[in-house]
Amino acid sequence: MPSPQLAAAPAAPAAPLPAAPASSATGTEASRRLLQPEPDSRPMTLWGSSSMSSEGGAEATPLPVRIHEHLALSASPTPVRPFGVGATRSAHTLLLRGLDTPRLNAVGDSAAGSTVGSEADSTSAPARLEVTLDSGLAPSGPIQVPGTVGGLAGTLDGSSGTWYFTPDDPVGIGADDLSTAVSGGVFTSSLAEVGASARQVLWMGKNNILDTSGVLRDVQRMWDAAETPEADSLVLGHWCTEHDPHGSATGDAVAAVNAEQARRYGDHFLDLQQLLTSEEGLHCSPLAPLQLLAQGATQDALDRGVVPPLLIASDGIHLNGWGNLAVSWAIVRRMRELQWL
Repeated sequence: MPSPQLAAAPAAPAAPLPAAPASSATGTEASRRLLQPEPDSRPMTLWGSSSMSSEGGAEATPLPVRIHEHLALSASPTPVRPFGVGATRSAHTLLLRGLDTPRLNAVGDSAAGSTVGSEADSTSAPARLEVTLDSGLAPSGPIQVPGTVGGLAGTLDGSSGTWYFTPDDPVGIGADDLSTAVSGGVFTSSLAEVGASARQVLWMGKNNILDTSGVLRDVQRMWDAAETPEADSLVLGHWCTEHDPHGSATGDAVAAVNAEQARRYGDHFLDLQQLLTSEEGLHCSPLAPLQLLAQGATQDALDRGVVPPLLIASDGIHLNGWGNLAVSWAIVRRMRELQWL
């Protein structure tokens, strides 16, 4: 029988409610939304590789220009969650998003790496277990995927060039137990939950662009996974570097992927090759001060169908701060047209 409960004390008098705001409220609508976020604002997720993580954006401009930071300011109070990982291919994005759920197989008989706990502690546990994925996907770039396998939470880490599974709480799990718990189990990224109800920006597949059918298939899977597929994704087109001029294999592949995605997704496709190589695009407000079309190097680049060098980072394969500024401007403008902002 539960113990007797003391009678509740009388409630204190309620504080008076604040007066309703005057019809002429202070500030703009945007500033009021910033200070009073709507509780149901949907998150926005950004998926892709190094361009999506704005690698190269610290070059050329007085301050670094990172796309996710510009979107976070424009979309506030909507949370913007960047999941771009450099050097990855479109299949890695599916793994991160939780659309591919491979089985993990332990390599060898025991876990590798340092242990948790002291030498005298019988519960010391291996820090990580080397695994392979039954999909055959090899790691690439600094990829780290939080998730679960067999009910065990941890991280699938390929940043060293080898896949390892590291449990979040390894204390008390011996090497044999960890191998048994993980090997043969299905791994599911915890980012699946993050992405389930979010709008998404997709800029994926440049690192495997020669596999045009694979890129198109993987982007379509991401598109179809959105809560409302016809409304919740913005697909960014790829642009050509000096490695992708007119007539090259990669240049032709970029053109083919862009053309098909423009056909499939309509206003939900943003043609960045057109933005960064057309007279109209190079005159856009962020780039107007550069007077790009007056530069001989720009005209030479446009003749080859590649983005002008003044927008390219020193590595030759990423946009610099100016390029990222133009892309950020174009994304925000399209989001407003789609009524995302």
